[in-house]
Amino acid sequence: MQQIILLSGILLLYIIILQARKIRRRSGVKLLLPKKIYASPGIECNIYFDNIVTVINPANYVFEVNCETGRNDAKRWRFTPGEAEAGKEYVWTVRIYDGNGVVTEGRTIISVAHELKTKKTLSLLLIGASQTAAVGYPEHLLQLMREEPMIDFQMVGTNSGNYQKPVPGGVAHEGYGGWGWGSFFLRLKKEESDANDGLDPTRPWLTYSRFMFQQNGNWKFDFQEYCKRYNDGKYPDTIIISLGVNDIFLCKSDREVDRLWKNDIYPYMRQMVAAFREADPQVHIAFSTITQVGSQDAFGQNYQCRQNRWRWRLNVDRYHRKLFRVVKELNVGLVPVYASIDGEHGFPTVTETVNQRSSELCQRQSNALHPSPSGYAQIGDVMYCYLRHDPIC
Repeated sequence: MQQIILLSGILLLYIIILQARKIRRRSGVKLLLPKKIYASPGIECNIYFDNIVTVINPANYVFEVNCETGRNDAKRWRFTPGEAEAGKEYVWTVRIYDGNGVVTEGRTIISVAHELKTKKTLSLLLIGASQTAAVGYPEHLLQLMREEPMIDFQMVGTNSGNYQKPVPGGVAHEGYGGWGWGSFFLRLKKEESDANDGLDPTRPWLTYSRFMFQQNGNWKFDFQEYCKRYNDGKYPDTIIISLGVNDIFLCKSDREVDRLWKNDIYPYMRQMVAAFREADPQVHIAFSTITQVGSQDAFGQNYQCRQNRWRWRLNVDRYHRKLFRVVKELNVGLVPVYASIDGEHGFPTVTETVNQRSSELCQRQSNALHPSPSGYAQIGDVMYCYLRHDPIC
């Protein structure tokens, strides 16, 4: 009898689990949370619900956050730590409901940076594409670091924005519009002499990878030579790489994302990390996630019918899930920018009539991938909070 009861209980549990899985599959809700969300005293920490799920309409769901701190709003959870929260960590969980109940749930850790009691030096190399090249978030990050008396901060790079050379103590990076992972291996220097070192805002296509050098007639990604030539032979303490947008942007299917990942992203990812560590085994390397994007109106204005917001969100979700696995494999950090950017209010807008025959005006987003100043500032906030944590500071 006891065996029958036990078997019945196991069978019932199996049915419950199976039904739960069916509900999750039927719901189509793809939840993705990083292991940690980084925070720092005085900086607003956000998790926007639309950014952590891949669904057609997040308004169809209820997001129930359980955390001993912060506040659960309709579209986000927010928390601005005070000095008393420095060094603390909080478990953050979310349950997502539709009309039939819970469809999925997940957890992360909110980690608040500790108080700095001794002076730190920190040099940073940012590698990226157009969002980095636009210098909105690098400038904001530099300003935050200048306001931090316990950090002696310096940015490393050959570009200060708009293809201009950096000035000492100012913004510097290796960010170039339209570039992907492979660009830093395949954009090679021309044979002819180049007085401006390849930086020309009127001819950006001439820009070449600063990391590629010829040795015995062969090109090599040589980080030691890069630092020797552009940073007085010193290695940066930290490298944050923000790439992937241009690699997967026009993909029309999951299969296409998978193919590009296998052939054009992952191999270069591994080579880049290996080259950095070959030159300096102590360097801290982190991958930044892709920033979530603006509205379909912005996609229509920028790309007409060549790409739409929903397909792009599917591409980003697939890319991020692969990226999360590679972060563990390569033992690099993860900067979870995607969770914390306001997709509704953090992108540029234009004022226009609602249609040709109407005098009524409305505001529509006008840039699908490049944030407004407030959106870039939020990216800078996330970068700053990440850098304020161990093992960096």
